[in-house]
Amino acid sequence: MSAIDLLKQQHREVDDLFQRIKSSNGDERISLLGKVAEALTIHAALEEQYFYPFARQQGVDGIIDESFKDHAEVKQLISEILQVKQTDPRLDELCGRLERMVTEHVSHEESTLIPKVEAASNREDLVSMREDMQQAIDHWRNSELLRMAEHQESPPPAV
Repeated sequence: MSAIDLLKQQHREVDDLFQRIKSSNGDERISLLGKVAEALTIHAALEEQYFYPFARQQGVDGIIDESFKDHAEVKQLISEILQVKQTDPRLDELCGRLERMVTEHVSHEESTLIPKVEAASNREDLVSMREDMQQAIDHWRNSELLRMAEHQESPPPAV
């Protein structure tokens, strides 16, 4: 499995969580929103700290700035969602907006950025990066990810 495979797998997992949120309510919905916040926080950090710098090294640059802007907007929206009460009527609208933003970002990434990075790099580097990314995931899962999401922070680089 390469870094790109891992990122795509995360895209599918977040999409699945969004689908489950649509048919949930109460405590289950709040739990799923927490899982989305964690998944997106980890995913954004992996891209920002590993994948985007790697893409720039491969000469794929212009698209990256737009991706960082998308991430900032998603982080802001996650923070808002995590601070809204379960009974607040804005919650549905915020969740829908987050899903649309993430779906657009993923679509753009998978149709534009990822193919360019795949074409410019070799499989061994992508596999090695995935190993580093998995170590970072393991490290971050042991830290306070939800708190970071609430405050729009990315986890610090894994040591």
